[in-house]
Amino acid sequence: MPYEIQLTATSTATPEELFRHLAVPEAWGAWGGFPIPAKQTRKGDTTTYGVGSVKKIWPASEQTVAYEPYSHFAYKALSGLPVRRYRSDVRLEAAGSGTEIRWNAVLEPLIPGTGPLTRAVFRLILKNFTRRLPAHTENCPPACPARQAADI
Repeated sequence: MPYEIQLTATSTATPEELFRHLAVPEAWGAWGGFPIPAKQTRKGDTTTYGVGSVKKIWPASEQTVAYEPYSHFAYKALSGLPVRRYRSDVRLEAAGSGTEIRWNAVLEPLIPGTGPLTRAVFRLILKNFTRRLPAHTENCPPACPARQAADI
């Protein structure tokens, strides 16, 4: 049975700035708080970070499945997570002088009977993402990979 998680946040950063931090795999290492830096392992089908691109982000490998600058970014897990059919869709919408972030995920637990616990753990992880992404983007240093990437 699939479980859905929906979270929202706001940011003073623009949709363009936030999208760059989602699209560039190495930027996830700057804002995500992972113990091992994230890296791209495959370029996208038509653009460097677009649909088809794959990132290794500890402990998972994830593929970009929606790439609509600067409003929608989605990815699915290929391996490394204790779930089946994990997908996250992040939508960005200009709101006043900032951006509304809507992070929706769908997952199926790998082990029967662990659905509520698995959903709770992933909700905490994504809640952390919806806090860390805007906090970093609003104060992004010049050396951040999201600022250095050219092909968005």
